[in-house]
Amino acid sequence: MKVGFYDSTGKEKEVEYSFLDGRYCEDTIYQAMVARLSHERVGNVSTKTKSEVRGGGKKPWRQKGLGRARAGSIRSPLWKGGGVIFGPKPRDFSKDINKKQMKIAFLSMFNKMAEMKRLKIIEDFGFNSGKTKDFVKVMSKYRENPKENIVLITAEYNKALVLASRNLKKYKVLSTSMIDVLPLVYADKVLVTKRAMDEIGNRIAK
Repeated sequence: MKVGFYDSTGKEKEVEYSFLDGRYCEDTIYQAMVARLSHERVGNVSTKTKSEVRGGGKKPWRQKGLGRARAGSIRSPLWKGGGVIFGPKPRDFSKDINKKQMKIAFLSMFNKMAEMKRLKIIEDFGFNSGKTKDFVKVMSKYRENPKENIVLITAEYNKALVLASRNLKKYKVLSTSMIDVLPLVYADKVLVTKRAMDEIGNRIAK
């Protein structure tokens, strides 16, 4: 599949990437998103049962003769301040997804973005200042709509890009080792350096 490529002069042309085969598996992308979001759930909510609530060891009143309902503890779940029946306990919400499924999810996302012309390859960002003002100026060449969310993918961690873009909600900078399905799903455009794209292709092809 062919993808738009910006050379060092800023001119756009098309480059062929053999690993982009047009396949799209929406179910696998969904599973990858569920697995990703499940790891963010803390799951530390905890309620106390009758045996865990402090107090309530003494029987409130005798079993018979008073005309009242039987009661064995003031911490009964039927009483105010008592324990909770079948209440939530700390649990692990995380879900796993195997490597093959994750590769299919990434491949499907890149295929879909390339098909919709949302994926662009750049020779190199050539950005080293770390200033937001300079970053916005550089990105103006690639941004068509001020409201679109843009994900930038580099081969290695680029501190200057991260510092310059961290105050801008519409931009997210990732390295190939930190690629995540979630930002790709919500991105309106993805800009990838040529070196990063080659690494992604090699990783998917394995």
